[in-house]
This record gives sequence, C-alpha cells and structure tokens, in this order.
Amino acid sequence: MASAVADRAWRQSTPERIEPDLAALWRDLARPDQPIARAVMSNLVVFCSPTDADHADAGAITVPLGLNDVAALHPSRLIVLEHEPGRRTPDAPFAAGVGIITFGPPHARYGVELIVVKSACAEASLPSIVRRFVRGDLPTTVWWTEDLSTTSPLDALVTMGRQLLYDSRRWDDLRRGVSALAPLVAGRRVDLADLNWRRLSPLRQALEHAAGPAGSTSRHEVTVRIVHRRGEAALAWLLAASLLATRDHAAGAAPEIEESQDDDAVLSVVIRHGTGETTATLTSHSVVVAQGSAPPFVVGVPIASEGDAVAAELRTLSHDSRLDDAIDALARWFAVA
Repeated sequence: MASAVADRAWRQSTPERIEPDLAALWRDLARPDQPIARAVMSNLVVFCSPTDADHADAGAITVPLGLNDVAALHPSRLIVLEHEPGRRTPDAPFAAGVGIITFGPPHARYGVELIVVKSACAEASLPSIVRRFVRGDLPTTVWWTEDLSTTSPLDALVTMGRQLLYDSRRWDDLRRGVSALAPLVAGRRVDLADLNWRRLSPLRQALEHAAGPAGSTSRHEVTVRIVHRRGEAALAWLLAASLLATRDHAAGAAPEIEESQDDDAVLSVVIRHGTGETTATLTSHSVVVAQGSAPPFVVGVPIASEGDAVAAELRTLSHDSRLDDAIDALARWFAVA
C-alpha cells in the first residue's frame, strides 16, 4: 500500500523560474531536526487537457490523477503538461507551478518534485519544453491520460520517452485507438504499457496454465467467443487478439465478441480447439477456468488502484512484445473488416 502524503509545498511559478523555485521549496522544507531526502527514480511526463483545478493547491492537481499514490510507490519527477491546442500564443509555456510532495514520518521524510506546465504551442515545440525539466540520466515515461481514440498521441512527445503509458479502457472508439497506436508498434519506436492490458494478466496466465505445454494448436483449429459486460469491449478485443495471435490463427478470422447485460463478470471466454473446450470467467476478484469434466480451478485477482498499476509499469523496464502483437493483430483485423 502507498505511503500517506505527509505534506505538500506549492507555489505559483513561471517557466523560467521553475528550477530556482523548486530549490527554494526544498530549503523551506528542510529543518535541522527533521531532514528530508530527495527521491527520484524516473521521469513521469503526464499529458492531459487543461483542467479547472485550482493551481494554488497541489492536491487539486495530484489527487484526481492519482499521482500521490504513484509517487509514494515509485518516486518520480512528476511533470504535468496541460496542453491547450489551438490557442494563439508564442511557442512557449504560458503558465507554471511547482511543488514538493513529502512522505514518511518526521525522522525519515522524503520528497518528490512536481512541475505543472500549461502550454498551447505547436506539437513540434513540446519536446523542447519537456526536455528542459526531465532528468537526463533517468528513464522517462509519457503517461497519456487522454482518450487516444479522440486525442491522438503527439508523435514528437511520446517518442522522446522509453515508454508510452495509457489506458484503453478510456477509449470511446476502439478502432481509432488501435489505429493511433499501430504506427508506434510497426516501427517499434516506444514501449507500450496499457493499464487495461495489465488487468488481463491473471486471466492470460490462467489460460496458459490450462493449455499446458501443448497449448499451441494448429492453424484454423481455434475459435474464440467472448462475452463482456458493458464498457469492457476494449478488454475483450485485447484478449481475443492475444489468444489468436499466440496460436498463429489466420489473420482474417475474427473472434465472436458480444456485450452482456449481466454485470457480475467482467468477461467470459470460450475457446474451442478440436474436440476440447476451455471456459474462463474473469471477475473483479478471481478467474475461474473449467475444462471438460475436470474440476474448475480458481486464480485470485490482485486488488490494485490505478496508482498501483502505474507504479508497477514504471518499474517494468522490459518490452511487452505480446501487447505489440495484440495491437498488430487488431489493426490487421480492423483493416479488412
């Protein structure tokens, strides 16, 4: 569980004064009887639309985004970029604020830096803005909090980091979301990390266990039917793409996917291969897998907040080729559908 926030220090700033103002905040927080350590393991660039948050209060910015939990679990330099396209301003940030979020008891405090920048510049200028504030010797993740299907990722920004973090659960249009990511996958230009894909991990692992070492079946032998509750279409399609891609299924053979009116299960999947059948059901607490006459087995689903999931992805430095394969499979299916 994330540590509770001990305190927040915040002040309005200007783009030119960000570093000096941060230094001043550190001096204000330091006390002879209560030392404070500066903690940073990575850069986290959070891209979001302008909000109505009161920028005189750091909590009004960090709490809705879950940044307090992320910083407690994986201390990062937090750079929140509120981009306002279409506004006629010079190619530079027009507002800024800085803060320090502190954690821990009085005798063992540590702090994480927060930088908030409002910008309305052209896309090509965004990397130069962000580059001023990231620590060059640390890995950088760009967290795209917007709906990728309606606000396409700015190429110049997302490719400056090692990782693009997003949540396909937010997508209004699955096809457009996949289309936005397809060029990044094709060029292997950035590591993708989907919080929604992460929710599938217990189910995918349970199905791999059920399949055993002989789980790969020949082409055209596998059919997949998935029923999902309302709002989980992206999760269902990701699962279908993952299942069929790993079995070398024909690219044009789309799975059967339906929406259910029953909200008890997140989704259920029936996989038919030859004369066998595997059924798996994912709920918020468990995965139940049944095969033929054998007793079903149950796998627990960890309870994690969005902050927990984001911090876990920041700690993951490996490339998720299976997510790439799933996005690629979806792009090919939608292209011929």
